[in-house]
Amino acid sequence: MVLHSAFFKIYRLRDYVAEVENDSSGVIAEMSKSVESSSSRESKENVIDEIIINYTGTIEWGSNWIKFFAAVAPLLGLLGTVIGMIETFQAITLFGTGDPKQMAGGISQALVTTMLGLIVAAPLLGMYTYISEKTSSVVQILEEKASYILSKS
Repeated sequence: MVLHSAFFKIYRLRDYVAEVENDSSGVIAEMSKSVESSSSRESKENVIDEIIINYTGTIEWGSNWIKFFAAVAPLLGLLGTVIGMIETFQAITLFGTGDPKQMAGGISQALVTTMLGLIVAAPLLGMYTYISEKTSSVVQILEEKASYILSKS
């Protein structure tokens, strides 16, 4: 589910890039119209800043959840490891160390949960890094175009 959300966010970033690069529609057109309707330079800057802030919030929405799950996944794997080791020590307490089959279940659980935590965390962390960099570049392009629009008016 989380990986699906990350892939969807990457897919949506392509739409945001296209919208920012297209001067005739979307957020750039909205900025141009707002600048034309404002009278003073200060009000033009305020309107453009508000548009950029709102659009930045739209672009960045959901990114922190991807980072959160990338950080939590290894911790959940560690929790599974601790539970598996507790089961192993309980088996040792009850049956001693003479029967490895009694310890194998807890050790197996510990290793599997650690593995699953890392399998989830590694791609999510990579996707978060990509999304963060792409978001920053979209906002930078947006700010550059806003500066150009202000300089024209």
